[in-house]
Amino acid sequence: MTTGTAGRTALVYPETDGMPLPDGEFQAPLYREVVSTLETYFRAFPNTRVNGDTFIYYQEGDPNKRVAPDCYVAFGVDTQMILRHNNYRLWAVGKPPDFVLEIGSPSTSRTDLGGKRDLYARLGMGEYWRYDSTGGDFYGEPLVGEYLADGEYSRFELSHEPDGTVRAHSPALNLDLCWDSGRLRFYDPAKGEWLLNQEEEYAARETAEERALAAEERASELEAELRRLRGE
Repeated sequence: MTTGTAGRTALVYPETDGMPLPDGEFQAPLYREVVSTLETYFRAFPNTRVNGDTFIYYQEGDPNKRVAPDCYVAFGVDTQMILRHNNYRLWAVGKPPDFVLEIGSPSTSRTDLGGKRDLYARLGMGEYWRYDSTGGDFYGEPLVGEYLADGEYSRFELSHEPDGTVRAHSPALNLDLCWDSGRLRFYDPAKGEWLLNQEEEYAARETAEERALAAEERASELEAELRRLRGE
């Protein structure tokens, strides 16, 4: 705690606990891909916050009442206020995230299936998803999505494709979540497109720029050849 104005003691709500992901070597690449993909997609959406592995505080006055989803998405929120606080204070934001996701790992799976699930339901998290890159070692299945109804979670319907892909639709995100050979991918059914993560977007942008440059050079060459033929 710190001392504020008029000698009053102000509570401190840390951004993180200073500790890495519980199973960092295993989880970090999966976490980075999921969060970067959703950040890239939703950055054009106003009043939308995407983050992960940061604290959500849910009881004002008690910094110990906190939880850190691997990924969350919140719509219709004051993103600048969240940034100023460097954390998500539920009582200040006024609503819980609409979507939370946990990534299965050796030390977290039991909590994800038990205590966290119960807490997320109590806090009113509209959708709770669990992604197991192994296909089932941690959660018993590759992908599970649940929606909150009357204070309890019910499962979304999953489709199992012939190629092994497991798929379900998230109404909150308006996207399909797809477990594909261990990777979690996101599909926009309205556009019929797979979402790109940051690396894929940069690569696509570079390719587009290279094609545009090549087309410009080719146009210059044709124009020069045309002038030559005209004897100019």
